[in-house]
Amino acid sequence: MDTYRIIRNAVHLKNFDTPGARLTMSPVGRIPERPAGLAGRARAGSVLIALYAAGGALHVILIKRRADLRHHPGQISFPGGRREPGETALACALRETREEIGIAPGRLTVAGPLEPAYIIASDFCIHPFVAWHAGIPACTPDPREVDGVYMVPLSSLCAPDVRVSRAVSVLGAQRSVPGFLVRGQHVWGATALLLNELLERLKAAGWRGSQDCGGPVQS
Repeated sequence: MDTYRIIRNAVHLKNFDTPGARLTMSPVGRIPERPAGLAGRARAGSVLIALYAAGGALHVILIKRRADLRHHPGQISFPGGRREPGETALACALRETREEIGIAPGRLTVAGPLEPAYIIASDFCIHPFVAWHAGIPACTPDPREVDGVYMVPLSSLCAPDVRVSRAVSVLGAQRSVPGFLVRGQHVWGATALLLNELLERLKAAGWRGSQDCGGPVQS
């Protein structure tokens, strides 16, 4: 089975336990849905989980956000951002990817969406999409928003010592939060839980790089 077909099958699995797959990388007490009593409406945004193959290994593209940005400064994330008026969730993900790292929509084949993820700290509802890039992408990061681009082999996220918990300030309080170590950076929050969901989906769809994937999160 070719790689893209595995990815597409992973995205469209029937009866997949999305909450369970996200729970491993979710902080204790995380609120998965917007509280009913919260005023106004959540901001709507999208991210793109862009995958490609290199050296026989499946890779994912992550970015490091600038430290002076208003939302999620300095964090490792997927390309993405806030949806513009009249814009669809998918159009937002593709636009932000083009603006932030220079990958044109025409270079991507969209496998499909994952379920939205709510982030209470910034009151964002994030709509994730998974896409395939044929060949190694030539990324051109926008220096106004992006400090770096990380091309990460998915199999590297399967090692037990990569899955760690670190102290993070969440809504003004220090909490131990699970995540992945990527080049010495703690990848946590919505990015971590979506990465873990992606890994679990790929394993269920027959991804051969998953033999050693899993294991506990270390403190």
